[in-house]
Amino acid sequence: MGLALGCMSSQLFSCLASVGCSCCLGACRSIKISGSIGTRVSYASMFILNSTIAYAMTTSWGIDLVKRITWGFISLKCPEGVCYGTLAVHRMCFSLSLWHLVLGLLTTGVVDSRHPRAQLQNGYWVVKFVGWMALVVLSFVIPNGFFEFYSKYVAMVGAGVFLLVQLVLLVDFAYSLAEGCIQRWEDTERPLWRNLLVGGTVGTYVAFATMTIVDYVYFAAEGCGRNQFFITANLILCIVVSVAAVHPRVQEANLKSGLAQAGMVTAYASYLVTSALAGSPPPSDDEGAEQPVCNPLASAAGARATMAVVGAFFTIGAICYSTTNAAVKGNTLIRTPPSEYEPLATSDPSELGSVPLASSTAQQTNAQLRQSALRDAVASGALPASALVDYDADVDADSASSDDEKLGVQYNYTFFHIIFCMASMYAAMLLTNWNSINSSDHVIIIGRSVMAVWVKVITSWLCLALYSWTLLAPVVLTDRDWS
Repeated sequence: MGLALGCMSSQLFSCLASVGCSCCLGACRSIKISGSIGTRVSYASMFILNSTIAYAMTTSWGIDLVKRITWGFISLKCPEGVCYGTLAVHRMCFSLSLWHLVLGLLTTGVVDSRHPRAQLQNGYWVVKFVGWMALVVLSFVIPNGFFEFYSKYVAMVGAGVFLLVQLVLLVDFAYSLAEGCIQRWEDTERPLWRNLLVGGTVGTYVAFATMTIVDYVYFAAEGCGRNQFFITANLILCIVVSVAAVHPRVQEANLKSGLAQAGMVTAYASYLVTSALAGSPPPSDDEGAEQPVCNPLASAAGARATMAVVGAFFTIGAICYSTTNAAVKGNTLIRTPPSEYEPLATSDPSELGSVPLASSTAQQTNAQLRQSALRDAVASGALPASALVDYDADVDADSASSDDEKLGVQYNYTFFHIIFCMASMYAAMLLTNWNSINSSDHVIIIGRSVMAVWVKVITSWLCLALYSWTLLAPVVLTDRDWS
């Protein structure tokens, strides 16, 4: 009887797996990916899928769920580290990291969509999906010893680098948002932008003050010296940064500095501290019953469930946003080689140059310049009239296919995959609470471990330090151009 049920369960599992793969492949065929935005959304969807499966493998509850759904016909007997636990999560995320690393190597040197290897980035989705599944399967036959080394050293370093990238993006976002409001206010003279800038600045400081008060009320009880230190240090550092942002010498050297950027940075740093304190694990049984209650949320069942769900979705969503933005912003850090399709010369030498990478307006301008040059050449008799007809046909075909990378890629493909590779490592560290999850727990709450608390607090300090450097660097290094 047991043998019969085993055969039936294995056949049912194979059938379900085949149906699932068929549905996924059918969806890939039905979705028409167009443009660089659609490509980035597709890769982000792959990341969400991989992270969701990895989160289900943090404990054995995913296996138990499959058993309940199939009324006991599918009962997987799998040891910890292979089907669930810290190493199982790293197996899933390692597969995606390796997948992106391979794609990054294959797309090196691609400068526009007419390159033969551009389709490796923007097409072949069925092949790439099958390749990812093959890497997932292969990762589960690798011995645990490899992933013990990988999780402690390789993934830890990659997650740290991605964390720094996130902080750089945050500071850049603070400056860009403030400068955008100021620029629109000066261009349109509408009070809306001024009110948005002032109201946003006041709102960030209100949030900072509110979180600080909540931290002192709920997490700074008598005997909670570590929490009191975290809250007080964050309060002092945020005040120092805010004062430095409006210091006369700083504003003289850096005209972009102000309370708007400082408010966003202090609010984010305070959020990290509050999140760290709210995620502090309760004292263990061997520490004694006389320990003070430094985190009242740790013993609330409703709060634990809410933090588990919200924390998982917020974490994965934040990583997707940071990853896609880091790929686009990477053009300011990595100089992509110019496309082999150079724009034709014009009568104005200042209009010569390579095709821009991330500006659709600039691409349209170059296209107009090329068309104007072709018309002049046809009018002078240097080219036949068919050249202009062929060019117009190519432009119409490009518009119909929504190809926004015909004249140059919108982002560096290799850098894009490197960022996603490190993001997968960062997701593995977050899902395992920095290699400190307890597989005996039924549901893992992201961020609830001593290691995760310290990572968040140190991240808040690094964020403030990075922003402080943007304020002090123009004052200290006066011989450099910071414009």
